[in-house]
Amino acid sequence: MEDKLVTLKNYETMVEALFDQDLLAKSNIECRIINENSVELLPMFGEINEGLQIQVFENDLEKAQAVLSEYENCLE
Repeated sequence: MEDKLVTLKNYETMVEALFDQDLLAKSNIECRIINENSVELLPMFGEINEGLQIQVFENDLEKAQAVLSEYENCLE
């Protein structure tokens, strides 16, 4: 069975996306940021399209959501 990439979250800034990418990497979750070049070169692309996205493998989606949710809960 082939692993499919799915979008975990959309971002407005590269800083936010990189931060979450680092959190996921520390939890041994492979991910990638997509649309980064388009949004950096043409910022209005992010408003027209989905903007920056982090994608994970479908079988890691629940774990990745839990990692980001746990971090957000720590901030509150």
